[in-house]
Amino acid sequence: MWVTAEIEDIKETYKFEPHKPRKLTKRFPWPVCQFCGLVFLKNKATRWCIKTGCMHELHRDYKKQFR
Repeated sequence: MWVTAEIEDIKETYKFEPHKPRKLTKRFPWPVCQFCGLVFLKNKATRWCIKTGCMHELHRDYKKQFR
């Protein structure tokens, strides 16, 4: 029961915060978000995460997207 209450609180705290991509080195070809550490790969999951922002793990559709 406590877990359910915590999950409901998390759903209410989702807020869009844009990513801030940055290239780390010349050898690592993908940019990485300075805030959440998301690696900007070229796939469907990354596009969804970019669209929903840095707090994508708290988004209500996160579990549906990554089954």
